[in-house]
Amino acid sequence: MSEAKIDVIRRLQQAIAAKDKADFLDFFAPEVEYHYHVGTRPLMGRDWVEKFITKYWADNSGSTWVIERHAETDTHLFTEGREEYVNASGQTVTHPYMGIIEFKPDGKIVGWRDYFQMADPNATH
Repeated sequence: MSEAKIDVIRRLQQAIAAKDKADFLDFFAPEVEYHYHVGTRPLMGRDWVEKFITKYWADNSGSTWVIERHAETDTHLFTEGREEYVNASGQTVTHPYMGIIEFKPDGKIVGWRDYFQMADPNATH
């Protein structure tokens, strides 16, 4: 993989912003293991990721994924930032997170773990 991992994720962010499900799913290896919330049962395989993202996109709008810091190795990208969105109840939610994304040599995402703290939707920002 010659492209910087952060550049791959920037392209993934574009697919998310466009809610382009086919493009989004193409970033993942068929055998991906995605821990969208560490401590919750992980999504195993691209089909589960598709079911998750379909529901996630239906339940929120105006999602913005902001990466404030990142570091990468030959196989992993570490990101830190925040996600902001409007939930199904119309409340703006902001939560900080850290993510660890594992790449196969072909550039596909094979592992992903997100660590985050949900903000109180009623808190002032």
